[in-house]
Amino acid sequence: MVKKYVLRFLNIFFLVLFGVALFVFLKADKAFDADKIIQNSALKEKKFKGLPVEIMTQNGIKIWLSEEHSAPLVALSFYFDKAGFAFDEGNKQGLSTFVSSILLHGAGAFDEEMFQNLLDTNAIEMKFSASDEIMEGLMIFPKENMKTAMDLLNAVLTSPKFDEKNMAVIKRQQTAAIDMQNENPESVLRNEFKLRFFNNHPKGRLPLGVKEDIEGFSRQDLEDFVKTNFRTDNLTVAIAGDITPDETKNFVSEIFKGLPDTGLQKELSELEANYNIKEDNIKRDIPQVISLFVAKGVKRSDKDFYPLYMVNEIFGGNGLSSRLNVRAREKEGLTYGAYTYLNAEKDAPRIVGTFSVSKENYEKMKAVLFDEWRKMARYGVQKEEFERVKNNMLTSFNLRFASLAGISKQLLYMQKENLGIDFLQKRNEYVLNTSFDAVNAAAQKYFADSPSILTIGN
Repeated sequence: MVKKYVLRFLNIFFLVLFGVALFVFLKADKAFDADKIIQNSALKEKKFKGLPVEIMTQNGIKIWLSEEHSAPLVALSFYFDKAGFAFDEGNKQGLSTFVSSILLHGAGAFDEEMFQNLLDTNAIEMKFSASDEIMEGLMIFPKENMKTAMDLLNAVLTSPKFDEKNMAVIKRQQTAAIDMQNENPESVLRNEFKLRFFNNHPKGRLPLGVKEDIEGFSRQDLEDFVKTNFRTDNLTVAIAGDITPDETKNFVSEIFKGLPDTGLQKELSELEANYNIKEDNIKRDIPQVISLFVAKGVKRSDKDFYPLYMVNEIFGGNGLSSRLNVRAREKEGLTYGAYTYLNAEKDAPRIVGTFSVSKENYEKMKAVLFDEWRKMARYGVQKEEFERVKNNMLTSFNLRFASLAGISKQLLYMQKENLGIDFLQKRNEYVLNTSFDAVNAAAQKYFADSPSILTIGN
């Protein structure tokens, strides 16, 4: 009898438990709505009333500062112009990437172990990276450790150690990375695409460089690189965080003291990008055919930038909900995903896309791509698509400023692209002022010619 009542109780208990779980699940499903989260975000309507300010140090270094005193942290972003891998000397390809990798292995009075210990114990994050035209640095630290952060970064910029042991390690790592790239089909495709698209221009060089050059790097090469490229006349600086303008002036002056204020002015030859890459296949015995395609785009400063940005989001840039993905992935089941993005590089602006398919589906996928491309050129976008992408751009923009590093890097980008110090205030106005007609005009103009395709696979 007791057993009967216990079983009945357990049945009722688990039924109630199931009901509660179902209720929570349904409520949670409703609550976890991405659009709603964005709409309700505290950052959604942020207007950046506290505009960044421009500060000049006594030795002439310009800084864009965004004060944010909600947490005792500071983020510093900076770059040296014309110090990227496109400017490496002819037989020193990969040197800028090599330098960016070895800079944090000791400097000044700090050997490698002491340097790393100081970073760790003072919660200082420091990193360097080289791109085609610039060498970029980022440092994040608690304000109470500002003096240590300042001393460490100054030592890195003015007296890096470059000892033979670490050079040997970085050489092995960088040459091994080249070998790994040569074995990775996607990397092979990207590298071959760069060579063909940039027409043997220095901007088409591979970031890792050439193995024979790397093996020949000397300590003198590294020291010459630092002396030539780390200067104040090619320096751009941005700071965000718990720091005042007066503190910023002193902080930046101390970090970059000891650097020369002028140096060799380097220029690249004029670039004529090849948008009409001959359709070609790189033979590789792999399960999938991986494709890259390219078409002409617009510079960041062009009046068509926002219209074409919206067109691209609708066509292939907005994840799985884009036109290309809905048809190729959901309707026809040809691929796990096909994507496009806008590269607004000033001398080679482009729309770039990628997809992977089985070799049996390649021709079908290519036909879908070209068909959707022609439809965009002929019919443009629908009003509801236009409104949806515009709303997404308005509501999601400020979410990228959830960290101080994001803010400082945005301020750096604004300077690099000459967007103006009031860009954070005006950006959503630019989006709001982009008309439906302008977007369709951009679709007609930039999707008129089919993209060029390069593939790798069997």
